[in-house]
Amino acid sequence: MLMQTWSFFKKSLGHNILRGLELGEFSVFYQPKMDMKTRKIKGLEALARWHSPGIGWIHPAEFIPIAESNGAIIGLGEWVLFSACEQMRYWRKNGFPELSVAVNLSPSQLEEKDLISRVEDILTKTGVEPRLLELEITESIFIKDSSRALAVLKELKKLGLSLAIDDFGTGYSSIGYLTAFSFDCLKIDQSFTRSIHLPQTQVVIRAITNLARQLGLRTVLEGVEIETEMVMAGHLGCDQIQGFAVGRPMPVDALTLNLAGFHMSSGRLAGEDYQ
Repeated sequence: MLMQTWSFFKKSLGHNILRGLELGEFSVFYQPKMDMKTRKIKGLEALARWHSPGIGWIHPAEFIPIAESNGAIIGLGEWVLFSACEQMRYWRKNGFPELSVAVNLSPSQLEEKDLISRVEDILTKTGVEPRLLELEITESIFIKDSSRALAVLKELKKLGLSLAIDDFGTGYSSIGYLTAFSFDCLKIDQSFTRSIHLPQTQVVIRAITNLARQLGLRTVLEGVEIETEMVMAGHLGCDQIQGFAVGRPMPVDALTLNLAGFHMSSGRLAGEDYQ
């Protein structure tokens, strides 16, 4: 019966995404990033999560591609951005240490004509300092109109926020993009982490971190799950790491309690096995 329910639900997933957003079924989870030198939490990534009554947790791999294809990602992405900025304001108002928060910006959002004004409006309404907001862009934006993407990203930079290129090294990379698009951070794809024990992978990661350092860019190695990967990331020059070795994505209440007890000291943030 559950499989039949899910099959029917999946067929109308595009409509259900917007409906779920209206009914408050979505939430924002946060995953920490750790600085390799200080071993302190320096930033968070905001991630959309969906819990549907009767179905349960729906994996992002299920709903994000559909949201991208039917345009629902526009509303969902803006909601995540506003929610993250609102949460940043709460943390700062209540004396929590200063943390930057990264929010994913989809290719579809990047094509929206009023994107700049929407981002600016959210920053104004929430009172968040732009320097604490980082927008993550996937390499797929380079496939389409890179000249338009360049113009939009330059306008976003004028707002004072940071830009990160996500999943770096997965197929569309060009060294020229790193300077033309004024990125601040490179997030090295977790596929490199999975094979970090191989000498050839280590050469690639070190080359990326060396290049980034020469260009004044920060590097984050994604998908770090175990201690040996963490140690190797430090040896290879990664500035920050993100993954289960630091902390899993967790709901805001759990994260707030963790931050309150963690006091930004070194170590892994506690947390259950959330979605």
